[in-house]
Amino acid sequence: MSKKIVISLLILLTLVVASSGCLSSNVKLVVDYGDSWNGTITDSSGTRTIEGTGNETIDLGSITGSLRIIVQKKEPSDETLTISLIKGDETIQTQNTSLPSGAELDDARISIYLTQ
Repeated sequence: MSKKIVISLLILLTLVVASSGCLSSNVKLVVDYGDSWNGTITDSSGTRTIEGTGNETIDLGSITGSLRIIVQKKEPSDETLTISLIKGDETIQTQNTSLPSGAELDDARISIYLTQ
């Protein structure tokens, strides 16, 4: 093979590898709540705790496989706590503490299996 062909193939391969990495979007957890909250995130790497006050976005990175999120209110409240899981620009799941009956739960949960 000539050097030009080899260089062209290397450039093409580099572009393909670089663009495939860009296609893998990070997953973000958005917590929408006006008061204090805490919770856990469980994935293939283990379980970690999270906590905050008010609205917050947590970048979970490029996750695949099982993901379980539980976010709970620290104090009882009638205010709705909402959690959303976002991959790239798409909201893939949303849960909240409101029940159809008008009652409020103390936590919101998401369990999902993420693929590439």
